[in-house]
Amino acid sequence: MERRVLLVMLLAATAGCMPYHRARPGAESWRQGVKTVGVLPAIRILEISPGDVEEEHEEWTEQGKRNVVAALSDGLRARGLNPKVMTWKTDDELDDVRLLYAEVAEAIWLYAYPPYTFPHKVERFEYAVGPIGKILDRAGADVLLVAAGQDRVGSDGRKLGMLAGMRAMALLTLGLVDRAGNVVWFDVWGGAGIDLRQDADVRESVEKLLSELPGTAQ
Repeated sequence: MERRVLLVMLLAATAGCMPYHRARPGAESWRQGVKTVGVLPAIRILEISPGDVEEEHEEWTEQGKRNVVAALSDGLRARGLNPKVMTWKTDDELDDVRLLYAEVAEAIWLYAYPPYTFPHKVERFEYAVGPIGKILDRAGADVLLVAAGQDRVGSDGRKLGMLAGMRAMALLTLGLVDRAGNVVWFDVWGGAGIDLRQDADVRESVEKLLSELPGTAQ
């Protein structure tokens, strides 16, 4: 899926005007009765060792996750919403949602983005993970915002150079899921010049994404 995601981003950049976000019909009404947004980070930063061996770097991953959570929390507060950070590591049901969401996100990439876009899938954008009301109730949240992203860094701690092509690109996606489990909105941003370990890079990316969130214009 990752190669497909990066291809989408490259095509979008080439087009210059293609919207990155997708939204369910009526998405603008999602804020009705919503005060608290559950924030679920799913960030990975991979260390690329000699021989192109990839392994998740725990320290870098934690730094990237902290950056994303902080930027999202501030961005949501600026839009009058209360963030509630959630983790699947202590919640088996939420872990199941995370895994199912990953499958749904792959389907979104396959059918709602080029190069093989299904117009009906873009117009209707009906994707779901199943009801999550009980999970949200336990967390004290009204909706779920999944922040999934990945980056690659060399074993020397430096970002991969432009010669690495698509592998040098950091990726960050946001998916808003309502209590019924519907993916209300989905958006993506990234690039070779973005380092998820850097607070400034993450904040700029998150603000770009949140600026397209339905019903929360700033």
